[in-house]
Amino acid sequence: MTALFQYPAVNAKLKALSSNMLKEKDFQNLIELNSVQEAFNYLYNNTYYQEYLEEFSGQEIHRRQLELKLKKSIVLSEDFLKKYLSSDLKNFVEKYFKKFEIEDLKIILRTILLENEADYLSDNLIYINRNKKIDFNNLIQASSYSELQEVLKELDYAEVLDEFAEQYQKNKNLFQIEMTLDFNWFSQLNKLAAKLSNQDQKYFDEIIGTHIDLLNIQWIYRIKKYYNLSSGEILNYIIPFHFKIKREELQNMSQVNNAEDLLEHIMYGPYQELLENAIKDVNNIFERFFLNYIYRKLKQIKSKSFFSISNILTYLYIREYELRDIITIIEGIRYSLPDDRIKNHLIRKEV
Repeated sequence: MTALFQYPAVNAKLKALSSNMLKEKDFQNLIELNSVQEAFNYLYNNTYYQEYLEEFSGQEIHRRQLELKLKKSIVLSEDFLKKYLSSDLKNFVEKYFKKFEIEDLKIILRTILLENEADYLSDNLIYINRNKKIDFNNLIQASSYSELQEVLKELDYAEVLDEFAEQYQKNKNLFQIEMTLDFNWFSQLNKLAAKLSNQDQKYFDEIIGTHIDLLNIQWIYRIKKYYNLSSGEILNYIIPFHFKIKREELQNMSQVNNAEDLLEHIMYGPYQELLENAIKDVNNIFERFFLNYIYRKLKQIKSKSFFSISNILTYLYIREYELRDIITIIEGIRYSLPDDRIKNHLIRKEV
């Protein structure tokens, strides 16, 4: 099925779904609530999340239960999207959703490291149990790095776990493992995008490319600030794809002595300004500056073309950001944070 026939159908569905997303008034109403139960009641009675929360109707709900249900709602988007797509587009969407499997794997690794109970995983994993190649019960019962290697030995992740096994046993540091998992996912997604139409590749570059640019800047900044890696090691872990940043700039950034010196080597004005503002932020919400930039860009791109992948990508990103903001509000309510402080952590809030 060509894109000419695939996109109108899926985009019409996405347009309808997007119209149901939370409005700014909904976020304000949520922030003003006093308990997690009130947040559940609001989402259940006033938003499209009702269908995902039905099993808890009329019951007292705990924060973790609510957050897990909300997070699981987003991965269900994969199922309906694949109904409308075929061939290369379907493969691309399947790979896109593997990001949630990787996030689950990171949670499992951290759980093993911190020696948390298996029921902690049951409360936090949202995607990996969908993988039929994995014995989920064995996975959540794994209590050591080597046991996890055994459970995942038939998957691509095994190569990464094997590569860093010795290093992990020495320093119990997950940083490079997590970086490599992300690196591999973006690389694989980029290869699949190369099989799409020229127009689809353009929107991939504009959306995913911007995301990669900002992740590379963020990672290099954090490595320079908190870790002691050589320039060569840094270049090995950054994502080998760029949009507005040139390879030469990344090389120069990897060689600076201080994290703040990165500003001198970013030639693209909006990125330079973004990093400068993030460094200066007194609230120390570094990542939100980058996510808000992507969010605003998505709003600009949205609905530019009815016959491209842009609507799929903008929907998935904005849907995920909406979910992250809802969870931020729920956690803020749980810990009785002031309204203004909660707002300062929202991706959608202008920076």
